[in-house]
Amino acid sequence: MSALSILMVYSKMKSMSLALITLLILAGCSMPNTKKGDGREWLEVSCSGFSDWTKCHEKASRLCPNGYDMGNKEESVIAQKRLMQFACK
Repeated sequence: MSALSILMVYSKMKSMSLALITLLILAGCSMPNTKKGDGREWLEVSCSGFSDWTKCHEKASRLCPNGYDMGNKEESVIAQKRLMQFACK
């Protein structure tokens, strides 16, 4: 293996490592179960795909039989991604 080949492999591994670290940092920023100012545990559910918000509300209702307060809702039509944050009452 030539020095140039080794250098190219090292460079590619370095780029992949940087991408993985970035991905892990971003994933940590959007972790569910975050706390809001009221001290309750806020959960996040995903209802991605071709479904509508009803799927998110159904998931929240199953997790919170006594009802829930809704927080943020995020939607990306292009990626067909929906996220809803809520806290049980």
